[in-house]
Amino acid sequence: MASAYAVEWSAAKAALRSEVSRVVALLRSVGDPHGHAVGDWDLGGVAMHLSQAWVAVPAMARRDLSRVFEVLPDHGGRNGESLIADVWELGATTTEAVGNDPERDPKVLADRIEARAAEYFGECESRSGDDRSPWMVAGTTVDQCTFTCHLLNETVMHGADIARAAGRPWPGNRRHAALAIQGFLLPVISQLDPRSMVDQEKAAGVRATYEVRLRGGGRAQFLFDDGAVTVAEPHTRRVDCYILADPVALLDVMWDRQSQWTAIATGKLLAWGRKPWLGPRLRLMMRNP
Repeated sequence: MASAYAVEWSAAKAALRSEVSRVVALLRSVGDPHGHAVGDWDLGGVAMHLSQAWVAVPAMARRDLSRVFEVLPDHGGRNGESLIADVWELGATTTEAVGNDPERDPKVLADRIEARAAEYFGECESRSGDDRSPWMVAGTTVDQCTFTCHLLNETVMHGADIARAAGRPWPGNRRHAALAIQGFLLPVISQLDPRSMVDQEKAAGVRATYEVRLRGGGRAQFLFDDGAVTVAEPHTRRVDCYILADPVALLDVMWDRQSQWTAIATGKLLAWGRKPWLGPRLRLMMRNP
C-alpha cells in the first residue's frame, strides 16, 4: 500500500525549505496583523498557529512534547507521546494553544518560524525518512517523511491564508501541493479509524471506489464502504469514478479554502468512469477536523 502515497524525503525537505522562505519573507513584509484570514482568525492568529505548528510537529518527530506543554500545560501526559486522543479534539486544542500565547507581531513570528525550521532541518540530518514516531492522535505512528509533509501542508495552507489576509498574491506550487497530499494527508487518513474522517450520514450505504489522479503524477484509490474509507494503491479494486485533480485546487478544496464547484467549473477537478456522477460526492462524504 505504501506506493499509494510514497514521496521522496529529499523532495519534501526541499519543498518545505522553499515554502518556509516564502512565508517568512511575507510575514516580515506585513505591517497590520489584524486583517481577517480564515474562520475566526486574523492574520496574527494564523501566524501564531503556524509558529506553534513548528513547535508541535518537530516535537512529535523527536518524541518529546515538553515544549508543546508550555502552551498547553493541562495536556501533559494525557495521551502518552501523542497530543490528543481523537482527531476531533484538534480544533479546540489548536484554539487553546493560540489563545495561550498573545504574541501577534508578524516579524516576531517570522523569526520564530525561521529558527524552528532551522532546528528541525538540523535534526533531520541524523534521521532516516523511514524512522517512525507517534503522531498527533493517540494510537497513530508516521515516519519522518510524513512529519516533514505535515509541516509542508501547514506552511503551504497558512502561508496562503496570511497572503490573502494581507492582500498579497500567493501563487500555489503544484508540486508542493502534491507532496502535501501524498506525503501527509493520505498516510494520515490511512492511520486513523476508517470512519473518523467520513460524514456518516452522507456516506451511509455508499460502496464505491474512487481513483484520484494528481496532475503531474501520483494517484491513489479511496475505497468507501458504508461510512468507512480506506486509502489504497491503484488497481486494488475496480474503479467506479476517476478524478483528475490539479493538486493546488484539490488541497484548497480538501481544507475548505475554495468550493469544489469552483474547481469543477474551472476544469481543475474532472470526473469520469463507470459512475462519473459520484465525483462531487467524494468531497461531500469527507469531513475536516
